[in-house]
Amino acid sequence: MSPTFKKHVCRCAATTLTALALWNCSEDSHASDSDHAILLGETANVAFQLDYAETPLLDSIVLDCYGTDTIHLVHSAENNSFNLDLFPGEDWIFNAKLYANGTLMQQGEVTTSLEAGSAVNLKIPMHALIGFVYVKVPIGFGNPAGIKKGEMKLTSKGESFTFPMEFESDYVTFTSDELKLDREYHITISMEDKNGKAIFSLEDDFMLDENTPVPSFQIESLRSKIALAIDLAKDVNLQVSLTLPAMKRAPAVDDIVISEFFIWTSTKDTTQYSFVELYNGSTDTLILDKCTIGKTSNVSGSAEFETVSLPPNEILVVGNRDKANTAGIYKSVENMPAFVKNAGSLVLQCNGAVIDSLYYGKADSIHVSPLPVGTTSPTAPKSLQLNIGFWDKRAEPDSWCTDTPTPGMISACGN
Repeated sequence: MSPTFKKHVCRCAATTLTALALWNCSEDSHASDSDHAILLGETANVAFQLDYAETPLLDSIVLDCYGTDTIHLVHSAENNSFNLDLFPGEDWIFNAKLYANGTLMQQGEVTTSLEAGSAVNLKIPMHALIGFVYVKVPIGFGNPAGIKKGEMKLTSKGESFTFPMEFESDYVTFTSDELKLDREYHITISMEDKNGKAIFSLEDDFMLDENTPVPSFQIESLRSKIALAIDLAKDVNLQVSLTLPAMKRAPAVDDIVISEFFIWTSTKDTTQYSFVELYNGSTDTLILDKCTIGKTSNVSGSAEFETVSLPPNEILVVGNRDKANTAGIYKSVENMPAFVKNAGSLVLQCNGAVIDSLYYGKADSIHVSPLPVGTTSPTAPKSLQLNIGFWDKRAEPDSWCTDTPTPGMISACGN
């Protein structure tokens, strides 16, 4: 099995996922008898609820069904619910497995009988087998603190484990191997600059058990005061020796980038709306005051949005709808500029200074390599999306792609 890795941060809490996607079992079914049963409608519908501890680095969920048929289904991290039509039988066994960080993390099993024409809702309690530690620390676009190396140490019952720091665009991560449950661990995280000077250190104790197989260490910022939030025990020994600019300040160039842009709405679909997505890649909370979205650096004809405080690694969506359901902070504007759909510019300004801009569409004497354009479609609209890992190359078309709009989410074309 080669699961696809997708790294993300989530707080550890129990969650229940309801089965919605329809699956048929034609691949593993017995030929004649099974086909006859399906034609007669003699099947049972089974919906599954997998009750498991939410986990970062989730790879896949596997469901094995043993009964009249033997069925093996694999869902990716984005598709984690099941709904099946199965043949009647006395003793159906359903075994669910959750893989995360490349390892079998949790497992559960239920047994039931299925009658023809019945609809059954099953809940599969998942039990953690092992745990791991995942820490994500934002460091800002361009790594202004100069972090060069770091490590995470875990100790428990005389055993010691060391894991290196990994760079991921504007943040760093620490990920352990699989760890034994029902143990107390001592964690130490340290980061240094190129001269070996300590920039950040953290030390604490935590319990790893079946209820918390992946403890939540979500470090929102390297700040020592208001912007620092760590979900740890009460007695936290935290040392911050990093000095950065003001914790709350106005944005500058390369602090905020346009990460998604959608103007290719269809008049046939009233749920679509134009929006501009902005991502704070700095390590500060930025005060966006007197900011406008326009087609040129001339603020005349641009749309101004209300003042907003945007924390590090957070997303702001500015759209032409009064209210919108997005994953990030949302601000509406009364008059979104009438952007030309086949070619044009987008300019973000704050207090009269250009913070970011882009040009899309047709090449000309000034714009030799313009960015691609989205598409208008009632059923499959496409927005322009930045691969955030290439924030410093965002003037290049290869750093962008077009896909289904995802306002408030950093997910360039599904990645």
